[in-house]
Amino acid sequence: MSPKLLLLRLLRRWHARIGFAAMLFFLVLAATGLALNHGPDLSLDGRFVHAEWLARWYGIKSEAPRHAFRSGHHVLTAANGRWLLDGKISGERLPQPVGLVELASIFVVASDTALYVYRQNGELIEKLGLGALPGSPVRAIGSSARRIVLRTASGIFASADAVSWRPGSERSVRWSAPADLSISEQQACEEALAPGISLEQLLLDLHSGRFAGRYGPLVVDLLALLLAILSLTGAWLFLVPRMHRGRH
Repeated sequence: MSPKLLLLRLLRRWHARIGFAAMLFFLVLAATGLALNHGPDLSLDGRFVHAEWLARWYGIKSEAPRHAFRSGHHVLTAANGRWLLDGKISGERLPQPVGLVELASIFVVASDTALYVYRQNGELIEKLGLGALPGSPVRAIGSSARRIVLRTASGIFASADAVSWRPGSERSVRWSAPADLSISEQQACEEALAPGISLEQLLLDLHSGRFAGRYGPLVVDLLALLLAILSLTGAWLFLVPRMHRGRH
């Protein structure tokens, strides 16, 4: 057998082996690249993957919930930038709340820089930022005579609708204060409030190889080299036999 035929046979054998071995990695690269190319349309930066093992893999320290704010009909627990409101997750990347008060038709959650106004069914009506607050930071929230009362660095203010504020006093105010969770409640809340990784970040790390640590990008570089080898050997295997037949 001529050296050229031996070379063709060797290339064909290793072309198939390399292609089969790298197939899974190429599929991952293709799928993640396709998804990232349409990231804004898929809202990847607003979707999160929540799993304790994934948080540990990324080195994210999980905050265990210890307290809850309770009103007549509502319970709020917060940890890891997430709120568990009446047993349902309410948003991502949220600040630590300072209290919860309930009025006739609404209830309000306060952070130090914003108020979150909800209907009694848990639907968010409006978020009121610093520009709508009578003072900041908000240090406590309470209720008195069917009014919301805020204690801020600028003083005490009261409102019947969380929009129009007037100076108030601390007399007869029931301030919202955190209550301890039971052990069973802590366990349930900790599982529900596990920290998350954005889907966009996860796909980026998978695509670049950084998900596998410091040597992950080197593996992706090796895969790129294998793809180049596959392209060259494939072209060789396609062209050489045809060139050989053309001469005869």
